[in-house]
Amino acid sequence: MFSGIEYRFVMWVIINIVGIGYVLIYAKKVKKTPSKSLVHEEDGYWRKHISENQSVAIQKSTKKAWITYVLLSCVFLFYTINALVTYYKADSYDSTAYKSMLFLSISSMLFLLFGYITLRKGTQYYVLNVLFFTILFLVGGVVVYKWELLEIASLFFVMGIVSGIAMDKRPNEIVKLFITGAKDILSAALVVGLAGGIIVILEDGKVIDTILYGVGNSISGFGKVTTLSLMYGFQSFLNMIITSGTAKAALIMPILSDISDMVGLSRQATVTAFHIGDGFTNLITPTSGVLIGVLEIARIPFGKWFKWALPFILILVILGWLLLIPTVTMNLPAY
Repeated sequence: MFSGIEYRFVMWVIINIVGIGYVLIYAKKVKKTPSKSLVHEEDGYWRKHISENQSVAIQKSTKKAWITYVLLSCVFLFYTINALVTYYKADSYDSTAYKSMLFLSISSMLFLLFGYITLRKGTQYYVLNVLFFTILFLVGGVVVYKWELLEIASLFFVMGIVSGIAMDKRPNEIVKLFITGAKDILSAALVVGLAGGIIVILEDGKVIDTILYGVGNSISGFGKVTTLSLMYGFQSFLNMIITSGTAKAALIMPILSDISDMVGLSRQATVTAFHIGDGFTNLITPTSGVLIGVLEIARIPFGKWFKWALPFILILVILGWLLLIPTVTMNLPAY
């Protein structure tokens, strides 16, 4: 997993410095003159939202909040004890049972501690604590228990109900707030679904296969630098059609590896071209469910985002190409 990490770490540092610097320069300009923001009008919604919530006082923790704390603590303790019993009753060492026992033990103790502390400070602090542990269990569930969308959706659904009860909301109020929140992402969900449909058409219609075949034939036969540059350019273009890194790797890496062997290019250079080409254009591709969803929730029109991000993407693409060229002559470790 970490082969060739030395030079890639240097690339990561350089790219981050350029990226963070670009954003800070823009932020400084907007802070000085807010009207220069491309989304100054759209941000009116958030300015109003912030001004309305600045006057909200921290509520004293309600009885219902304490009840949710006790119930969640009991649930955590039950599963922790169950994980401990399962681990110590096993005849042989089970890495999954060990990870489960360790994760539940630590997270349960932390929830008991921080849940009590935040409840003493106020309901809003407790709700933020619930959000934090939701993210923690999301990470643990995916890593330890191999959760998928159904489990993740259930986790966030429970978080919403617990937060509503803790804030002393009645059932009808919780449902109305849930619907209000769903309205903000409904259009994004539709766009994500349509974007996924485009990818299905391209794959089932063998359009992707045709493109890969044509590109594979056109790339082969050039020198090392030219071949690597063409790989990088094609990968950046393909990334705007297929956003899944694993899907692209399965489709294109067998072709690129054969081409790199024919021209005497190292596999490390080829993999680096894939890595860089797989990243930058994610920021402007309309088929990216994550991008479209985030823009929709933030109320940023895609057209304005594209206008702002395009110069930034061009800078990153050129920088990535310049950082990629030295890998032709480098002897990056393979293991």
